[in-house]
Amino acid sequence: MRKKIHFILFLSSLLVIGCTRKKEAISNSAKVIALLNTDGSNSLKNKQYNALLTYLSNHENDSVNRNLQFNLASRFYAIDELESFLKLSFQLKKLAAQQYDSTHLAKSLYYIGDYYDEKSQLDSAYYYYSKSEKIYARIRDTLNSGRTSLYKAGILYDAGNFTESEIEIVNALRLLSKTNNIRLKYESYNLMALSLEGLTDYTKALDYFGLAMETLNKLELKGYPKNRLIKSRIALYNNMAGVYEKTGETEKAIDLYDIGLKTKALKEEYPKLYAMLLNNSAHAKMKSNGYKNVKEELFESLKIREDLDIKPGIVASKITIGEYFLAQEDTLKALQYLKESYKLATAIQSNYDVLTTLKLLIKNDTKNNAYYSNRFIKFNDSIKKSEREIKNTFARIAYETKQVEEENRILSDKNTKIIIGSCVLFFFLGSLLVIYRLKMKNKELNYFQEQQTANEKIYRLFFAQQAETEKARKEERNRIAMELHDGIINSVFTTRFNLIQLQAEPESKKTELIRELEKTETEIRKISHNLMDDPLIDDRNLPEILTRLVNGQQNNFNTKFDTIIDKYIDWSSITIECKINIYRIVQEAIQNVNKYARAEKCFVSVLKTGDYTTIRIWDNGQGFNPLKIKLGLGLKNITERVKAINGTINIVSKIKEGTTIEIRF
Repeated sequence: MRKKIHFILFLSSLLVIGCTRKKEAISNSAKVIALLNTDGSNSLKNKQYNALLTYLSNHENDSVNRNLQFNLASRFYAIDELESFLKLSFQLKKLAAQQYDSTHLAKSLYYIGDYYDEKSQLDSAYYYYSKSEKIYARIRDTLNSGRTSLYKAGILYDAGNFTESEIEIVNALRLLSKTNNIRLKYESYNLMALSLEGLTDYTKALDYFGLAMETLNKLELKGYPKNRLIKSRIALYNNMAGVYEKTGETEKAIDLYDIGLKTKALKEEYPKLYAMLLNNSAHAKMKSNGYKNVKEELFESLKIREDLDIKPGIVASKITIGEYFLAQEDTLKALQYLKESYKLATAIQSNYDVLTTLKLLIKNDTKNNAYYSNRFIKFNDSIKKSEREIKNTFARIAYETKQVEEENRILSDKNTKIIIGSCVLFFFLGSLLVIYRLKMKNKELNYFQEQQTANEKIYRLFFAQQAETEKARKEERNRIAMELHDGIINSVFTTRFNLIQLQAEPESKKTELIRELEKTETEIRKISHNLMDDPLIDDRNLPEILTRLVNGQQNNFNTKFDTIIDKYIDWSSITIECKINIYRIVQEAIQNVNKYARAEKCFVSVLKTGDYTTIRIWDNGQGFNPLKIKLGLGLKNITERVKAINGTINIVSKIKEGTTIEIRF
């Protein structure tokens, strides 16, 4: 009933998550992790994990999703669902390859290696660990490179290839020394000691066991889990004691076994370790000819191992018991236990134990000596052949891995050369394009400058023509005025004077005629003076040109242009060159408005302010930051022209508030 409730709750959780948006469900990894941590039996967990795998498989292949699936794969491994673990690991390998995720690809490969290591398929485990290590090395993941190198060393040790294992551990320690992972350093020291023990270099083996113990002490200070520390220390005591046994220092071995056996609550909490230490301690005591309580300890160890169904431990206990009865000269019982040990060791394929029992049987079972000798020779030859095949397999894997690596290096070099060549080609083509564009831009600028020069000449000619026209008009006016003044006025004056001299009747008529002649003379004199000095002659030209220029502007932003020019400005006192510069300043300013301002309104004013004339161009466009924007050619030209008329310029602009250009001269 409780299992059903757990499962219903789990499915309900999935339904709730499934109803949310896809990305939100995946990103909320806390919910998925909570489901992974659900309590229950292994069978219930297996159902939950498979349901969760289906759920995750239907979502986007991103790093978050893959991390959750790696977490799920670890849970399959923890509950001993190795086939599901392998299937998911291969699936993750495919997903990582699709996204070119080297980190996850390497991780999936060493997960696959873990599966084959657990299944004792050493060649396959070594192959996948090697592939994983190469990827980690390529992406410079020092920690995981050291980890996979350590795993490879463990495979080599299990295969009895102690020399190669030692070389691989040296590589692992070189990498791990650059990291802060103390646990992996401990495992490396421990495995190095075991490999050196296999090579019969017992002194160095003990040195590395000592380093491993020091590393465990560091782990304890770091708050490492207590139960794992206890297991690791007991394993070290046992391994070190084994080395002392081989060097004949059995008293030291017994002391180390005793230290391990005195661990608090060892028998109750770690019965497997307790049975191992008890058996090995009894064996060491036998070697030192001390048999007190040995029999009881041996049979207690055997019983624990049989209760826990630890087959390798049962084999080891029966071999030790057989040796005990041989020491007691009870050959019949000794052979009984040795034969049972031989049979079980053969069944579980424990090669070391098979050879050990065969040696003891050959020496002590005189009746079947020939049979066991023959079995020993065949089995030993088979093991050596198998070891050679495994070594060759490992060598081939290493060679193929290096060959693939070399091919990848060559391919990488080719790709690098292609990339460099392409970059050089693109750079060359880009340079040509830039040069071409610069030439075209230069031509455009030259054309623009020529056009500006031509416009300048035309404008100068225009003003010169205007000046000549005005000069001709003025001369003509002066001529007419002189004619009126010197000719007609004199004639009228003479007529009036003669009329005064006349004696006419009636007198009133004469006076009226004289008055009319005076009026005519006054009007003619006024016309003559006006022709000689008309104040509107010079004022009419530039203001009209500027007004036509401003009011005639149009652009894509529908800017409304307006202008005002102070009628009291004395344009006759301004030189032609100055007038040209004023015209160009206004022209350039409103051109910038057309191109950049995006304004609704633009207003141009030319006003008389005291001794100065002020030109102000204002717009309500998008503006700019004068401190951050480099002045363009237009504003530079305006500035140069302001200098030419001995004026000053002030530019005020704010983003989205418009621009005001004010020139005073």
